[in-house]
Amino acid sequence: MGTALKATGITGLILGYPFLSAYLARHGFAGLILLLFAALTVWRGVHIQKAGWRFAVLAFAAVLLAGAYLSNVYAIWLIPAFVYAWLAALFGHTLRCPPSICERLVRLQFPEFKPGIAEYLREVTWIWTLFFAVNVPVCALLPWLAGPQIWSLYTGLLVYLLMGLLVTGEWLYRHRRFPDLEIPPMLETARYFALHGHKAFKDIWS
Repeated sequence: MGTALKATGITGLILGYPFLSAYLARHGFAGLILLLFAALTVWRGVHIQKAGWRFAVLAFAAVLLAGAYLSNVYAIWLIPAFVYAWLAALFGHTLRCPPSICERLVRLQFPEFKPGIAEYLREVTWIWTLFFAVNVPVCALLPWLAGPQIWSLYTGLLVYLLMGLLVTGEWLYRHRRFPDLEIPPMLETARYFALHGHKAFKDIWS
């Protein structure tokens, strides 16, 4: 229960971050949100066993602290880009060091599945890796090209609608590609992953 509550809290912070950061920046408190994310980053970094990845995460925390010290508003706009870069690296890492993250997630619910599923889940992981990678420059450039309000709208709403479309499209395509496969309802799967999904990320960086 504690892990689920912690994951829910962090997810809520990430979802609300674009609007919270825009509000704080307008009122001259840009450094507060950077300090919060720096603390979360350090907490995550010290739990990574692989030295190279731990150094990269802690270096990112140092960048956030520097932005907070300088009250650099643009550093706030960059955080989603860094988050998507981290997700792209995480998903891409599992492609080089299988099982893929999508396979890890599915095996939580279905430890055994028929031949061909693992390969399919690897393809799905590739799609998510590319999705996160594309969002890195989009989120980084939007404040300059379209302004903070459009950035907040995209990072706080539109990108999650795109994720929802991607999830729904994959779920529908899965029925077509594997017509004989037992596929639980989408909400049931989402509820299961919300409670147990953190287990799939254990030991990825080790």
